[in-house]
Amino acid sequence: MRFKGFAFRREGLPILALAAYDLWLLAFPLQGYFFLKMNGPENFSWFIIPHTASFFLVAWLGHRINFRVVSLFAGTLAAIFTAVYPFLPPFQKYLLALIGITSAFLIVRIGCLLRRCRDPVMASALGLALGNVLLGITLWVNPPKEALFPLLGILLLSQVPAPFYPQRKEPLGDLLRYLPFIFAFYLLIGTFYVCLMPFYVKYYYFNGSELLFYIGAVLSSAVLFRKKPDYSLVVGVGMGVFAVAFLHSFTRLTSNLAMYAVQAAAGLIDVFCFGLFIRGGDVVRRFGLGAGTMLAGPMVGLPVLYTERWPMVLCTGGNIVLGLGLLLFYFVQTTVRGREIYRRKASLVTEIDETRLAETCRALGTPRELFSYREWEILKLTLSGKPIREIASLLNLSESSVKTYLQRVYRKLGVSSKSDLLQKLLS
Repeated sequence: MRFKGFAFRREGLPILALAAYDLWLLAFPLQGYFFLKMNGPENFSWFIIPHTASFFLVAWLGHRINFRVVSLFAGTLAAIFTAVYPFLPPFQKYLLALIGITSAFLIVRIGCLLRRCRDPVMASALGLALGNVLLGITLWVNPPKEALFPLLGILLLSQVPAPFYPQRKEPLGDLLRYLPFIFAFYLLIGTFYVCLMPFYVKYYYFNGSELLFYIGAVLSSAVLFRKKPDYSLVVGVGMGVFAVAFLHSFTRLTSNLAMYAVQAAAGLIDVFCFGLFIRGGDVVRRFGLGAGTMLAGPMVGLPVLYTERWPMVLCTGGNIVLGLGLLLFYFVQTTVRGREIYRRKASLVTEIDETRLAETCRALGTPRELFSYREWEILKLTLSGKPIREIASLLNLSESSVKTYLQRVYRKLGVSSKSDLLQKLLS
């Protein structure tokens, strides 16, 4: 099925699958409104601990198993366990553990599907936004649990018809340096959300109004991520610090303001993490390791839920951790990137004789002065044999930008393809 070139199975189904998963996650295991009414906070650990461990298992097993088949089977089991959950009270704790394991494979599968969209980050943002819209509708309708949970199970199967593409093993260096900070952020925000939820349910102004802040944040984060990924991270951390500062007392005003701010912070960082996890061709390992680190934060924060002084711990210690962590993170990032830029420049000098290239271009009637700095860099990298994807990574550009610059180079040199370019300049 195609609408104006839009491949629905490739573009639409991953968005719908993420929306269904997000609705399921918020309405059921992650201390959502319905789950809170049914069980209370004590059952949260039955889900979060096996769920977190399973993500790391996925990262380790990803290329050792047929992940396409295993993830499809696990997603089907997660749907079945969800559908029968309210009808088996004696076994609900054990079902939560099984749901935690199987749903980890399911969301990693959805991440692999999103990677094949034309704009994976925007597709992720749209899926998260749609999931919260569906949650708002569900809160308004307020269906009985006997109808809600089977419906959630059916929606989890929406990813089944989407095409799954093979994964390849790639280095994870660009992901690993973000993981400590992701852990610290979700340790604070995840624990804060779980602690805040009972008071927000008691004091909210309008049921579901907090979802508007999350929807606006995820869409804004996708735009910021396009400009520069770290913009989403910085704004999200700022909103997190702002959110935690509100929780000095459990009043109606502070509970609502805290929830709105934490939803905005979570939306910004969620999209940043999705963009980081589904980059490249090794989504299984990236998503497994990244999501495991995300969930490890709330899991480690579980003991805080059972202490009487948790607001003071979060307000003081949390803001200090986030503030100092952000400074340390950017100091490390600046140092690492400075070394990378130095190595890139050194490699360009050794790989291409720039003087000879400039003389060749001048002899062909296109002197060096007619090229912009970026066009010249891309020309050198192209002649050294590097593919477009690697050039984009080296110069911190999108692949479409590299192609645009390359087309300008072709026009200036009077060629129409890469093969013509190589033949003309290297002959």
